[in-house]
Amino acid sequence: MKGGYKVLKKPNLNTSLLRKIFIAASIRRWNDQATPVEFVELDKQAHKIVIAYILAKIEEKERNIQIDWEKLIEYFCFEFFARVVLTDIKPPVFYTLQKTYRNQLADFVINDMQEDLKAYPFFEDMKQYLKNPPNCIENQILKAAHFYASKWEFDIIYHFAPFMYDVQNIKNIIDKEVESHYHLSGIQKIILFNDYKELITMFGQLRFQKRWSQTPRVPPTSVLGHTLIVAICGYLLSYDIHTCKQMRINHFLCGLFHDLPEILTRDIISPIKRSVRGLDEQIKLIEEEAVTQKILKIVPDNIAEDIKYFTQNEFSNRYKIECFTKSANAKELLEHYDSDEYSPIYGEFLKVCDLLSAFLEAKISIAHGISSNELIDGADNIYEKCKNIQIRNVDIGAIFRDFI
Repeated sequence: MKGGYKVLKKPNLNTSLLRKIFIAASIRRWNDQATPVEFVELDKQAHKIVIAYILAKIEEKERNIQIDWEKLIEYFCFEFFARVVLTDIKPPVFYTLQKTYRNQLADFVINDMQEDLKAYPFFEDMKQYLKNPPNCIENQILKAAHFYASKWEFDIIYHFAPFMYDVQNIKNIIDKEVESHYHLSGIQKIILFNDYKELITMFGQLRFQKRWSQTPRVPPTSVLGHTLIVAICGYLLSYDIHTCKQMRINHFLCGLFHDLPEILTRDIISPIKRSVRGLDEQIKLIEEEAVTQKILKIVPDNIAEDIKYFTQNEFSNRYKIECFTKSANAKELLEHYDSDEYSPIYGEFLKVCDLLSAFLEAKISIAHGISSNELIDGADNIYEKCKNIQIRNVDIGAIFRDFI
């Protein structure tokens, strides 16, 4: 207390780190190839972690292997941050350099990210991981997901221009990398069964659905890229507000999947939803039915259960007792159910992360000189909603205020 008032703590998630995360939306992939669409690193990374989630769930169900979900998420984030920092190195060159200069490259990444990440408890683990990644199931899954996401992209390029220089060679290399992970049950299922291939493609198609589609914007982030930003913000801010481990994990996964129904309905903008009475509720019903028919019926039970928990009323506060989902207000959730055993999700908090991503999308475009009334009004409205938000004595609103 200070002068009778609580002293609010600023979150460790800051403007500098958020700008670095958004760099991934501007990193073009395959820019030395003839591509029918533009591929960017943010979308690739989002697709990669979705595929990793599916592979991990299949390993748990088929082989009864216990996945350490926090390790999987952290290792993914370590690789994501490294990719953002080492953006100028092409993958073949990077893999060659890794054989001799792994420690030096890791030190470069650590030095670049130190000010932004040093307050997080995983920072020391990140140093160790980048220098000496463990040969554990989580790391194997991430490698397999990385190469399969690359294969998914390059198959599109290959069919578009198979006659271009070195295209066949690149395809062969990527296919062999995927084949080297056939020991994973999930890779076997994706290769053998069309339902799993189609599931990966469903998620991949969220790359092509652009956010704020009614106005020009730079960089033009996709629905899939947006979900990854929400996931990372939700995960990092969960440390700031001191949630339990399972809530941190849930916030990442719920952020990642919260827009999944938009595969089937596209991004219906909020003004339309608000302007017609009952439309939002009707859209929700259509989305739930579409998700059930197109997704839940083709995935293993453990994935179906997660998808329902993460996507139905995605911004509600909820927890589980045994297999039953319960609702709670924010105070009840944080005081009584912030414990791993309840698998809680602070939905109102995730909505703030969703708004933060939208706010950044608008503000960064405006800063690049690409503006419109929709972007200005959208950013201003979000700012007014979020500028004073506090959670557990943490000044979440400071993130929005600092970006002005």
